[in-house]
Amino acid sequence: MSNYEKDGLIVRIMKIFVKAIALTLVFGTSIFFLWRAFISTAIPKEVDGLVINDSLHAAWEEATEAGEALTYFTQAQSDTTSAEHNYSYFTVKNVVFVEDAQQIQLLFRYNNATIRHLVEDYELPEVPDRGADLYDVTLYVAYDLTPDDLTDNAGNDPASVKFVRYEATTCDTAKTLIYNYRRFVFEGVDMTVTENPVLAVYVDVYYKEDIDYEKDPYGTLCIYDYLSEKEYREMDKHTVEALRAYS
Repeated sequence: MSNYEKDGLIVRIMKIFVKAIALTLVFGTSIFFLWRAFISTAIPKEVDGLVINDSLHAAWEEATEAGEALTYFTQAQSDTTSAEHNYSYFTVKNVVFVEDAQQIQLLFRYNNATIRHLVEDYELPEVPDRGADLYDVTLYVAYDLTPDDLTDNAGNDPASVKFVRYEATTCDTAKTLIYNYRRFVFEGVDMTVTENPVLAVYVDVYYKEDIDYEKDPYGTLCIYDYLSEKEYREMDKHTVEALRAYS
């Protein structure tokens, strides 16, 4: 083999080597970002699934004794804040209305950027620890005081619409690289009441150092309105197993 041929072979080998390194870097980077996205958005097990408590268990037992399955309903609602002042700050997912237990469970989520916005919005001297309890989350429920007259439901007139605020009885926490999670349980919300039926249910978010229920919340999302369709489902097998094991 001539020197010319040897040089050409070396060049070809180097090109193959460089191309292999480039492909490895591209493939490795893609895998890294896919992995990062997955572990960041996957719901942590600490807050994934319904919280099993006394009222939910009692409702399940009653349904089981009657030979029925415990059900819940959901509604298709916008799940992320979209106002100009809080665009994408907060997300509410996995909202479950368990009528027989008079219970609402939901998953509240915000990311690290939301905390940075909090610093800007409130001119805080430093960034709070992401594990800190930063937000007050409540349900704000509208009841129809004049159910025979549907024409006055939109105006929120105190003579026709009554609002009641509910605080959570349980809050489980978890976090990933990007997201912070809170699973809330709200008790005593009767979605089947007929005398003054529920018109709407809102999730209100306030900064814990600036709670004033007389002013607009930092973020709010509607999770139920009486005009939207309810989608009923039976409890999945994992929840049923947890209910059986609960004592």
